[in-house]
Amino acid sequence: ADTVMMAAIEAGAEDVESAEDGHVIYCADTDLNDVATALEAELGESESTKLIWKPSTTTELDLDSMQGLMKLVEALEDDDDVQRVTTNFEASDEVMAQLESA
Repeated sequence: ADTVMMAAIEAGAEDVESAEDGHVIYCADTDLNDVATALEAELGESESTKLIWKPSTTTELDLDSMQGLMKLVEALEDDDDVQRVTTNFEASDEVMAQLESA
């Protein structure tokens, strides 16, 4: 993980999230090609390279708000014209547990 983090920083990345199954490396949209090229030269080919929307602020939701949001997200995902849905919500473990058991 340290090797990946150092390589990512040297390549111009802004953030690295490491997990057992791999690493997610974030950079500015304008740096994507340069960072990806530098990392592939250093670490080998990546599983995927793509632009995503990552919220800079999040909003914590209670159970009622989460239930409403989930209905909206499901409706949007079911629409053939919608390619991807992103959200910026945060919910406590308790709210998520209540949502799953509802």
